Amino acid sequence: MTVNKFLAYTGHINLDVVLKVDKINDNVTLPVSEVKETFGGTAGNFAIVASKLGMKFRLYSIVSKVSHGNYIKKLNELNIDLSGVKITDESYGPVCYAVNDGEKQKYFLAEGPMKYEKYNILDEKYEHLHLGTGNPELNVQMIENAMFDSLSFDPSQEVFFKYGKKELRYFLEKCEFIMGNEEEIKFMFKTSEFDLKDYAGKKHTVIMTSGSKGAYVYSDRNTHVYPFDEVVEGGNTLGAGDSFRAGFYYGLKNGLSIVDAVKCGNATSYEIVKNGIENADLVGEGILSIAKKLSAEEIALDDSLHF
Repeated sequence: MTVNKFLAYTGHINLDVVLKVDKINDNVTLPVSEVKETFGGTAGNFAIVASKLGMKFRLYSIVSKVSHGNYIKKLNELNIDLSGVKITDESYGPVCYAVNDGEKQKYFLAEGPMKYEKYNILDEKYEHLHLGTGNPELNVQMIENAMFDSLSFDPSQEVFFKYGKKELRYFLEKCEFIMGNEEEIKFMFKTSEFDLKDYAGKKHTVIMTSGSKGAYVYSDRNTHVYPFDEVVEGGNTLGAGDSFRAGFYYGLKNGLSIVDAVKCGNATSYEIVKNGIENADLVGEGILSIAKKLSAEEIALDDSLHF
């Protein structure tokens, strides 16, 4: 007998080495003002933030025991379901070197076992299966073997170097939710040669984050969801996108509409940019309260996107 669980979330659990610089540019050498080693990755960041909100979910990833002993210990202390995480004795990683100037990030990723190992797939059904970063073949494996009601595709920065036309058309056709920032969404539709105007509708919803502009929801109705009124100056945007996703699913878990769940995503990312993932004191009810203050309006497709 299978159990219908709310969310299975795939992606990287990285050790992050964060290098803070004044400004990311094309110079060969950049002076680093601060170095910090922390726990990160798209799935790792999501898990820490979502657990702070009190949400239950199952994590899917692959890590090396050699490098990730302390990280796995932390996730266990947060009572996160790691039964989908494969811990190997071989290799090392994944490790990500993240250069951050407070507004932009640049990443250098050593994937370790995420590059060649296969996910554990358990015989349980999920309301939502979120396909994040990782080997595209792993995500195909999930689609073909896991059980779910709703499917999300969210390759993040990896869309630019791991996905071509064939792969993108496969995932766009399969998934109900497509997530990414403006550059990633543009790339997906330009490369796949799908037209967003024809694609978005009752069957497919595109959720596009846009930094200080908030987020956009393209579906049968197109909606601009505004950010919190107070823009965070000098905040750390590292992990803001993963935090948005934690807030989004928290909203869905609480029975909110897609647009209102996106408001929860905006509220959560706001708190993370302001305080950082480690220092943010997140309370689910507080996020729902902030989300209620956010406004949204229906819009036409933004011609500046040039889809």
